[in-house]
Amino acid sequence: MPALESAGIRIAFTTRHGGFSGDPFSSLNLSFFSGDDADVVIANRARAIGVIGGDPASWTSGRQVHGAETARDDGERKGAGADSPETTLPGIDALWTDEPGVVLAVLIADCVPVLLVDPAARRIATVHAGWRGMTSGVIEATVRAMGGAPDALMAFIGPSIGPCCYEVGDDVAEPARAALGPDVERRNGSVRVDLWGGARIALRRAGVTSIHLSALCTRCEPHRFFSHRAGHAARQGLLATIDAA
Repeated sequence: MPALESAGIRIAFTTRHGGFSGDPFSSLNLSFFSGDDADVVIANRARAIGVIGGDPASWTSGRQVHGAETARDDGERKGAGADSPETTLPGIDALWTDEPGVVLAVLIADCVPVLLVDPAARRIATVHAGWRGMTSGVIEATVRAMGGAPDALMAFIGPSIGPCCYEVGDDVAEPARAALGPDVERRNGSVRVDLWGGARIALRRAGVTSIHLSALCTRCEPHRFFSHRAGHAARQGLLATIDAA
């Protein structure tokens, strides 16, 4: 996208292909917490980061807990979680930075990855947003944390489980409807929650108007993406970095 290229911002939404992991993690598994061999995960991460021209040692990620905690990496946290699960930032579901060279990463397998970019200010954020995170306000919290004008942000909603496949019980549908409005729920013989719609609602509520949706469902395409609902423990990722000026 020209606006990102001119700002020196590089992004990637990975698939399950192109890595080194064997079954059942085949093949580009990016998660230490999946049961996969850690050395293979590190090699997979290096390959994924190479696509955006980043340094594998600059990978920064949180230990996602489906919450609303957001952290800034000003360079001091660069490398957290890069080569060991023990160094992953605890309790963090969203990260943002304006520091060139930091590689922000969130891992997903059905939850919604949201990328936020302010091209003019050269700020980026990666957000892991499942239904719990959305109802807790993780998207709005990240927009606030980044500062600046929300309408200067571009948002990208990546591959995740779609309303076609996210069948839930009332324990999920009720809080989702209460927090995000009735449009997140669709009934077609069952109760389903539209997480894509929920993400759009949260973004608009936060003042973001430029919203881009991939409309790729991880559950519909388990041959292309890892999907928790399809029984996969492995994870793909959203990666983002800022080039040096």
